Amino acid sequence: MKKAKVLFFAADPRSVGREGKPRLELDAEVRAIRRRVRTARRHDELDFDTHWAARTGDMVEALGDTHPRVVHFSGHCGRAGLEFAGSGTTRLHSVGASALAELFRAYRGDIRVVVLNACLSLPQAEAIAEVVGCAIGTNTGISDGAAITFSSSFYRAIALGDSVQGAFEKARAALGLEHFEEQECLQLVVRPGLDASKIFVIEPMAKVKRRRVGVRVGAGAVLAGAVLLAAVLMDGGWKAACARAGVPRRAASPSTLLTVGLSGVQSSLDRAKVDYAEGRFAAAFPRFRDLARRGDNEALGYVGAMFLRGQGTGAQPDSGIIWLRKAAYDRDPKAMTALGDAYQNGQGVNHSLARAREWYHKAVDEKQWPEAMRRLGALDLREQKPDAALTWFQQAARAGSVDARIDLGQLYEHGRGLPRDLEVAYCLYRTAADAGSPRGKQALAELKAN
Repeated sequence: MKKAKVLFFAADPRSVGREGKPRLELDAEVRAIRRRVRTARRHDELDFDTHWAARTGDMVEALGDTHPRVVHFSGHCGRAGLEFAGSGTTRLHSVGASALAELFRAYRGDIRVVVLNACLSLPQAEAIAEVVGCAIGTNTGISDGAAITFSSSFYRAIALGDSVQGAFEKARAALGLEHFEEQECLQLVVRPGLDASKIFVIEPMAKVKRRRVGVRVGAGAVLAGAVLLAAVLMDGGWKAACARAGVPRRAASPSTLLTVGLSGVQSSLDRAKVDYAEGRFAAAFPRFRDLARRGDNEALGYVGAMFLRGQGTGAQPDSGIIWLRKAAYDRDPKAMTALGDAYQNGQGVNHSLARAREWYHKAVDEKQWPEAMRRLGALDLREQKPDAALTWFQQAARAGSVDARIDLGQLYEHGRGLPRDLEVAYCLYRTAADAGSPRGKQALAELKAN
């Protein structure tokens, strides 16, 4: 069986130089990845090739000698680019976005995704994505703990057979539980025209099954899923499970939710929102900006958020906050929620969970905004208040949030603050999946498999 190669480059030249920076926990990151990948059902289909104290020459040689599916960099990223070890133990060598793009253009091969787990690496990720199709970077600083949580969760999902999009969403969900204030710092950049939900590091099991005619693959997982499904459907169990979760049996589809609460929306705004939802930020941003300049308050909120996150434009936190405040003071609940995120993450404003809660509550009071309810639930969960989190997630789900159903499902699946109930978890994941949520489909598949 041919394994999918992951080239993992770790570099921390700052900690040994004159700056005397604290060492990055790179060994802990690799250890966490290996430990979590070992528990995934397809772990033996991944092959990690780790390069410590990496130099640029190591990357060039490894890309030339192997045919990786994933290239990963963990370390620092400064204004000049990714920081590799230099020729001496006290020197570092920076590589900028254009040089990285040229490198991957020459050694593109079969690379599916490049992961840059380093602070402020989004410009490099954007340049690389134009060449290889998918890349992950950060639009802010990231702590060691968050970096480790993201990497270990991402590669475990990959080893479960998830797509790049699915693995990214699972890793972001894990960040939301353990490092909520840093959940938004990781960004998946996808070249226009590509669908990351159809890009796999490990070949999808459906294709493997078609090739292995007559061979029973994953029979245990299929049987477990069938037993669970039978238990939920038996004697009205489907309705009963949803009732125990305190949410309706059906969920609105994500496409429906794009227009919830909107009236008289111009077609150009619709197009911009579709571009944004599908990750085509470069196309969405100018449309939103034109509409905002003509007085569209919802578009104004989008512009502020995109300035803040560097989506489709250079990151300009100060400008983002100005645009968001205007939209929020004009009573746009989406902008209120984004402003709460800014306070929670310390983007463009001083970090303040109290101010974040204040803006989330304003969004809820204004229009019962479901995403603000989710944020409040996640904050309560982070502060070890599962009962309060449960209430917020239930309210968000009833208000139409598909993601809130998955948040609820995770509480029931793992028994956080309430008795463990796999039937309820199945119901919630299933309704989210039926509504078209990739995250719901992945949660459902993992529940069946485990």
